[in-house]
Amino acid sequence: MSIIVIIGLGPGNPRHLTAAARRALRRGEPLYFQSGEHPVARYCMKRGVRFHSLDRYATAPRIIGRILLSAAARQSRIRYAVPGNPLDGNLAVKYLLRRAPACGHRIKIIPGVSLSPPGVNAALRDLEKIMTVLRSSRGCPWDRNQTHCSLRGCLIEEAYEVVAAIERDDDAALKEELGDLLLQVLFHSEIAREEGRFDLDAVIEGITAKLIRRHPHVFGTGRETSPAGAIVRWEQVKELEKGAGAAGRIQVDPALPALLRAYKIQKKAASFGFDWPSLEGAVEKLKEEAAELKDAYRQGVPGRIEEEYGDFLFAAVNVARFLKLNPEMALGKALRKFLARFAYISARVAGTNRPFSSFSLDQLDRWWEEAKIKGKNI
Repeated sequence: MSIIVIIGLGPGNPRHLTAAARRALRRGEPLYFQSGEHPVARYCMKRGVRFHSLDRYATAPRIIGRILLSAAARQSRIRYAVPGNPLDGNLAVKYLLRRAPACGHRIKIIPGVSLSPPGVNAALRDLEKIMTVLRSSRGCPWDRNQTHCSLRGCLIEEAYEVVAAIERDDDAALKEELGDLLLQVLFHSEIAREEGRFDLDAVIEGITAKLIRRHPHVFGTGRETSPAGAIVRWEQVKELEKGAGAAGRIQVDPALPALLRAYKIQKKAASFGFDWPSLEGAVEKLKEEAAELKDAYRQGVPGRIEEEYGDFLFAAVNVARFLKLNPEMALGKALRKFLARFAYISARVAGTNRPFSSFSLDQLDRWWEEAKIKGKNI
């Protein structure tokens, strides 16, 4: 399989080249410039870098695509340099994204600064600069002191706050929380850049390439009209990337919360055909595990009680999967509902100037039902 590396040259000035683009231009494979008049092309020429100019085909993007595919058939790796960002609508790039996979070639995208009016790209670069300043010697002591490990909790917290904003249908909060989550991506990327491991451009390049690889029905040959079929294709490409040894193995990140990890493990097992044929089987298994938990409690064996309770939770996750629910999200919603209703009870208790302990469970339960009726967090 040959690789076609598509390099984004940015708006023109060589100073606007990304670090990844500079590295790619320094390599020795055959290099093609969409335009030999581009400032970066002239910059390369002055430094003795040899390349092929495709100016004569400027109005024929398909011919450019065919030339590059033909070159890739003769070489293990070629490079194609285009103005701006390759994914900003370049027609030759679009042609290559469609045709290359069918010809047995892999596309690697190296993003560049966009030629389009300042917008998302400019804002992202401004945010990147702010993070660099915050981490510098003249920046914030707290920000300078953070590491990948110290920020783990922040990353998880911000992701859950995004989910909470979505479930409240709160656009203002969602916009803010997405910004907070994006900040975490910038934070980790800046730490890695300082350590010489990777940078934000490499992160963007990686996810860009992955999306192209795992959507052959969009960027390659063939089409897929159903969401289920698209997921199947995604998983097929994913398995190919992992290699033959990954077939039939369940690989789920052990750092995930147990409930979410159970959900992912069950989905993976189901993809191998190890699954109940219908919801009824999952529900019956849940009832069976509930009975075994009750039996273990009656016998009073602590180790067995914990084991049976774990089995009960695992079976409950299976039921959620058949209902097309994410158990982590469902439990989170239940927690928020509980807290809102309990807050109503607390407010009623506070209004009496008496302690909680002075009220019976029946009275507290009546206020709970009031919270439901009044529509508190329903």
